[in-house]
Amino acid sequence: MQAKDVRLLKQKRKLLAKRMAGFEQFVRGSVVLMKRRCVYPRCRRCASGAGHPTWVLTVSQRGKTRTVYLGHRRLAEARRMAVNYRMLQAIVEQIAQVNLELLRYDCSGMKGADCGRKGQGP
Repeated sequence: MQAKDVRLLKQKRKLLAKRMAGFEQFVRGSVVLMKRRCVYPRCRRCASGAGHPTWVLTVSQRGKTRTVYLGHRRLAEARRMAVNYRMLQAIVEQIAQVNLELLRYDCSGMKGADCGRKGQGP
């Protein structure tokens, strides 16, 4: 890898980091339409098996799935935040790939056994 390539990788990393700064609102989870039963024993919808449609955000925390009621008013906001989270994940993966390439370059100039050796420094 040449110095020009290293410069381009560092520019790409800086550009990706700037893109990350634009995402303030994000949430890890999925927006799901659930059909729930109500508390009324004579409800026709529940008796027919249709249930009542409810929009929720599902989030896995410590191995358990948590649900947050959204309703129609917060549905668009929750969807946007979930999409933002996935976009941030993609950017983080790209930055990690760039950093990996830079680490490979830094290591390629050293002799084979010296590359991973601990305790070396000024």
